Amino acid sequence: MLPAPSQDKTGPQLDFAAIFAAMRRNKRIMFLSVLIAVGIGAVHVQTSPRSYLAATEVMIIEEFAGSAQNFNRPATLAQNEITLDSARKVLESQKLALAVVDALDLHARPEVLSSESSLARQGIETMRGLILGLLPAEQGAPTQIDPDTAEQLARMSAADTLRQGIEVRREGRSSVFSIRYTSNNPQFAAEVVNAYGQAFLADQLIGNVEASSSVLDWLHDRLMVIQENSAQAALKAEEFRARSGLLTVAGESIRVQTISQLNSDLAAATVELAQIRALKTVYAELSELDPIEFVRSGAAGVRVPAAEFAAGQQRLLDLQQSLDDVERRQGPGHSAAIRLRAQIEREGSTLQREIASLYETTRNAARVKEAEVEMLRASIEDFSNENLQLATARVELQSLERQAGILDALNETYLMRMKDLEQTQTFPVANVRVLSVSDVPEKPVAPRKTIIMGFMLLMGTMVGGGLSVLRDGREKVIRTSDALYDASGRPFLGYLPMLTLNEVKALPEPQEAKARPVLPRYNRLRKSGTCQQPDPFRYPFPALKHPRSHYTETLRNIRNACETSALGKSGYVLGIVSLRPGEGKTTLAKNLAALTAVSGSSVLLVDGDVRTSGMSQRLGQSEGVGLRDVLQGTAAMHNAIRKETSTGLHFMSSGFSPDDAHAGDSLYSSRFRDMLDEARSRYALTIVDLAPLGPVSDARALLPAIDGLVMVVEWGRMPIGLLQKTLSMDPVLYKKILGITLSKTNMTSLRDYTRLDETGNYYDVYASKHA
Repeated sequence: MLPAPSQDKTGPQLDFAAIFAAMRRNKRIMFLSVLIAVGIGAVHVQTSPRSYLAATEVMIIEEFAGSAQNFNRPATLAQNEITLDSARKVLESQKLALAVVDALDLHARPEVLSSESSLARQGIETMRGLILGLLPAEQGAPTQIDPDTAEQLARMSAADTLRQGIEVRREGRSSVFSIRYTSNNPQFAAEVVNAYGQAFLADQLIGNVEASSSVLDWLHDRLMVIQENSAQAALKAEEFRARSGLLTVAGESIRVQTISQLNSDLAAATVELAQIRALKTVYAELSELDPIEFVRSGAAGVRVPAAEFAAGQQRLLDLQQSLDDVERRQGPGHSAAIRLRAQIEREGSTLQREIASLYETTRNAARVKEAEVEMLRASIEDFSNENLQLATARVELQSLERQAGILDALNETYLMRMKDLEQTQTFPVANVRVLSVSDVPEKPVAPRKTIIMGFMLLMGTMVGGGLSVLRDGREKVIRTSDALYDASGRPFLGYLPMLTLNEVKALPEPQEAKARPVLPRYNRLRKSGTCQQPDPFRYPFPALKHPRSHYTETLRNIRNACETSALGKSGYVLGIVSLRPGEGKTTLAKNLAALTAVSGSSVLLVDGDVRTSGMSQRLGQSEGVGLRDVLQGTAAMHNAIRKETSTGLHFMSSGFSPDDAHAGDSLYSSRFRDMLDEARSRYALTIVDLAPLGPVSDARALLPAIDGLVMVVEWGRMPIGLLQKTLSMDPVLYKKILGITLSKTNMTSLRDYTRLDETGNYYDVYASKHA
């Protein structure tokens, strides 16, 4: 047996089309499931008590009671969310529930808190009571409770019951809270939510006063500690400044001012030293010149800060001017010129000696100034080293000063907050506003008929769908071409719709029945051994009455499969077989033979089911010469063949009696194979109606003499396992099968098992309405 073609499966997938098809196929289950679910929903709606919803709204303004300790902090989004969440917890708290219980005196009338139960809940409670009643009860002596304790327990029980029914909901992202309560008594629901709003308002008002009082006491104690710490921090800073030598004058440290003054003195001394060194260089150069060169080099023009040297320079200039006048008037050789030159030389020598004296003086002054510069630099370096050692002290001093400043600022903040809290205690204001007061609700909110009925309708549909899918999963019969191919691996030849009883058991027309030879004459001819050609007959084939029906189209598909398999053969012998009796193989065989015969082909139809002779009986040809006579050698093949006049079909009846115990043995004789060989030479197509494969082995005996088989499987009745087992146990049978057709198909129900895209709805286009 060939395996079915593999399919690419990426994992379990939900096939909605298959689920909907299963629901269509199981309409009764779906209808009952939906009907039961809707009935349950209707009963629940009618028996459930009416519930009424009352609601009031409160708004939280800024911070609520108990959050006053968060003063002096900017409100952030996260802090606001925490504040509102805390307000929700207060609304849902036991303390607020107890306040409402006391305000409405609910612990004295517990019946108002008890809600009516629906019929379903009453049934559950009854079953629960019965189960608990069957269990052994705990034995113990009853305890005595004093009245005060009993009242307190009643208050707590009422508060717990009230908290279970209260719903606190925040409206969007706002600071408004909606307080809701549902009860069977609309007036009581309104009283509860209004009492909740007033209780929350009173709780916040009292909470603000209590919180302000406790915070004020805490601030007073804290302020005394802060003031003391601030004074101690300031004192420590001043003591450290004096002890570390970090005293200041005009806002500057003394050491810093000293270093600044030394730097100024060093700069001035460095400038004076440079000036002295420049003069020393000039004096040294002039003192080393020859007197004559000294005069010629312009000694008279050298600026020296000495009065005597300046006077000598002036005299030298005067003598030089007189010499120039004498030489211009008297000539350079004049005695006065010579005298003046000698005098100029003497005066130059005097100035040069003065220059030498000034050089010594300047050199000594340079040494002194250099010593002064070195001393200033050393002092600056010493003070700088000491200043680096005081850096840590300055950092510590700054820390002490910052600590003192922080304590001073905190002191001011606490003083301001104390004033605010004193005003709050004097004029208490609640940070809660009641935005709405609930009226007595008139319309119930439960049970919601539309939602309940819709939900039950959906549940009924889902349960029905689940049962439908479960039923289809457990049904292991063949209904579709895909299932048939997966089970057999053989080609699918088409669906054969279920015919009416009159069509299946169509009888020959009365006039032709009268024209048949009577049995006594046939018996006389058989006994004499001179059998003649049987008389023709006429039969109304359903496939020819409705040539455009779905049944006829499937027959054409089978005929095409036979013609394809018979290529290159002179005659083709086709067997029609089924697994079980009553699957429609005989109806298929006679209609296929008639359809092929009217197309102009020579066709021989043989009733090979010798156990029942069903074909012969349906065609009304069970009497006369037939296959039995041919196999026993009492008649020739042509004498056993009868002709159907409307189609030209040749038919060979069985001729066996239903009570013939050895009818099946005759199929094993060689004469049957010889007869089929003769039929191949005379007919283009020979169709043999074979016995079912399951009950008897007649069909398997003829497999070697038959060219091909068409198997008929009844739609919706053939188990998949039976078909697979039969085909897998007989390889010869499997190879002979040209294809398989599904007979007695309910075409209306078939739509529920196949998808529209598989058939394309083409039968509705090409088939007649009768199909």
